Amino acid sequence: MIELGEHCHTHIIPRLKNVINGEDAAGVTAATGWQGGGGFRYFSLAPSLLEKDRWGNWVVNKTYNATMLAAAICKLEGFTYEPSETRYWQHGHSTETDFIYVTTQTLNADQLHALSDEVGEDKSLLVCCSAFKDAAARYRNLTLKKIPKMVLTKCEWGHDDYSLNVENLPMQQQPVTELAQSKRAASAIANQTAQVSLFDTSTAATPANAEVKP
Repeated sequence: MIELGEHCHTHIIPRLKNVINGEDAAGVTAATGWQGGGGFRYFSLAPSLLEKDRWGNWVVNKTYNATMLAAAICKLEGFTYEPSETRYWQHGHSTETDFIYVTTQTLNADQLHALSDEVGEDKSLLVCCSAFKDAAARYRNLTLKKIPKMVLTKCEWGHDDYSLNVENLPMQQQPVTELAQSKRAASAIANQTAQVSLFDTSTAATPANAEVKP
């Protein structure tokens, strides 16, 4: 559910709380015998990370400060946002040895060389910057990406209305144990079908996708 405006707080959230507390008699609550329970979470969307300037070019939204930008890029790139208190280039991590650095600067060769030396050979660093002035392949422990180009395809940008394309969430994956059980059940049905069609000549032919009951 996506809502715009204050009625999220004045209407929707109060009713959801009443449904959970078993205090709502509207809708299908009474018809289904709902007694309450459950829960919900809701989120407030941040402003669009990117916006177009007067020439139609995508740029970082001016409402984003350095902290907001770093946190957003970490989220989009699959990193945990956790800035280091001692290393300026460590804004987040994906593993114990893989880190991310977000800056709006244009990094030159000297800056990249110093950064590579500080990161060390036993760690890797994703550097997200406005631009860089050196060959990216020169640094084995650095991966260089440009903002905002790197995130243009991650989301839809610049929407503040219902025109935002919201896709269905992925279906919950079936637990391994349930998946194995369903496969065994399907195999048993298939074997039973095969036995009937091979040995019971008095039985009509059974479609391959039909369950045969004894």
